Amino acid sequence: MDFTQLMWIVIVILLVMAILQIFYLFWLGITTREPKPVQQPSGPIMPTTPAGMNTIPPNYQNPTPRIGSSRMIVLGGLPGQKEIPIPGNNFGIGRFYSPESNILVAMDEKSVSRRHAIFMGDEALGEFYLTDTNSSYGTAVRKDNNFEVLTPGQRERIYNEDVVQFGNNVTVRFVLPSATRAAVTRM
Repeated sequence: MDFTQLMWIVIVILLVMAILQIFYLFWLGITTREPKPVQQPSGPIMPTTPAGMNTIPPNYQNPTPRIGSSRMIVLGGLPGQKEIPIPGNNFGIGRFYSPESNILVAMDEKSVSRRHAIFMGDEALGEFYLTDTNSSYGTAVRKDNNFEVLTPGQRERIYNEDVVQFGNNVTVRFVLPSATRAAVTRM
């Protein structure tokens, strides 16, 4: 047997071994994988407004919005996101949409915790509250041009046009059917 015949035998053996390894990995992938249930969200992952439909500038002033028009105007931290509708009077805010956990507002940003804050309100009374749920990077409300970090677990009243920062980067302005903080503090 000469050298070239020996070389071809080695090449064929290596090819057969490579093919057997591929089949083995394929077989392992099929047999060891547990089927995961497909879970479809019952709502949008990130509430969005179609491009060109949002004409509200970030400095828009509307002192008395109509009931049912509550929303958060995104000032920064969520590229491509202009505003987020407020889905109800009691819901969670977090990084991912999860109706099972009552997280109905998703802010896909690294410094926003999975369950970051809770929003509670009563439109009839015009009272709205935000509670930080011990998030990693905190929640802050702007008062007198300074952000004040919320104490985790403690409800903080928020007013129409309040600016809130979630985590390090996401900043929103709440548009609520209530008086502004400035109007309440003047009384």
